[in-house]
Amino acid sequence: METRGTGQGARRPRSAGPKLATITQRVSRLWRRRSGGRRSGDRSPEVGWEQRVETLEARVQHLEAELEGLQDAVYRRAVLEDEHIDELRTRTAPEQLARDLSEDARKRGL
Repeated sequence: METRGTGQGARRPRSAGPKLATITQRVSRLWRRRSGGRRSGDRSPEVGWEQRVETLEARVQHLEAELEGLQDAVYRRAVLEDEHIDELRTRTAPEQLARDLSEDARKRGL
């Protein structure tokens, strides 16, 4: 763990640095885009910050819902794949193969 120069003695892992910087840049870009490129000196810092926070909270909630949906879909797919693999294992078991080959030979009259 490494202490970053945040002025508050906050500790976070080294790997959080690049990810945090990327997220910070993206959020800053979004804020600038929404405000039409206005700087904080163009308006009072108090104006609109609550709205920005609420907007971000709504977006995070939306992303969380999307992530949960994705997790559900991945889980359903994994269960389906497990069922297919189990079926293939059953069909290719030596005993089952022997029975199926014997039955096929009888049908063909071999």
